[in-house]
Amino acid sequence: MSKLAMVVFSSIQVTLLLAVVLMGIAARRQRELVDRRAEHGGSVSITDEVDVVAADAELATAAAQRALDEADRAQDRAVRASTTRDIAEQRHRQVLKDAEAAGQAHQLVQRAALDAYQRGQLSVDELNRIWRHAQMTAESTPGPAVVPFGWELRVRAARRSYEQAAADAARDEEEAQRAAATAAALADDARAVESLLSAARRSANIGLVGLLRAAWADPVAR
Repeated sequence: MSKLAMVVFSSIQVTLLLAVVLMGIAARRQRELVDRRAEHGGSVSITDEVDVVAADAELATAAAQRALDEADRAQDRAVRASTTRDIAEQRHRQVLKDAEAAGQAHQLVQRAALDAYQRGQLSVDELNRIWRHAQMTAESTPGPAVVPFGWELRVRAARRSYEQAAADAARDEEEAQRAAATAAALADDARAVESLLSAARRSANIGLVGLLRAAWADPVAR
């Protein structure tokens, strides 16, 4: 082995030995500081403080992730409910349209029968029979967009389905908004705790460096 290699190897050994000694001194210094803190009402060391904040940060991050997952699920439910509501609304509109078209055909029959009656071509009994066949009586006054009797149940069922779907969509949208707000708040909390953790780690690093320097400059006498 060359002289240069021996020098380098010896330097590395000395450096490692010095690092071990410094770490031992720092650990002893920290234990003594902990004892002093305990005597004056202190209860935790620098590394303990970091561990506590790290545990809080882990819990806050997990809670934020759970809230985010729930917000995503709530948003999915709201989207599905909104789609169901839109489909129910379209179905309701179509049933109304079909019913009104059928009602218009009945109105044409009723008007034609009334015209024939006014011309003396139909008796009152004949007029009533025709109107009853069209699900109305001679005394009724046909109006625009009349829903024939045979369509009433279908129109009513379609309207109920739409109203229920609209209520479900409104509820799910409100729940999604609440879940999103909760997720945002917990995310803010998690970021705040992460900031505290970063600050605690920086403080701990500074504190350990200070301990090393203090131990090296003025070791505590036993």
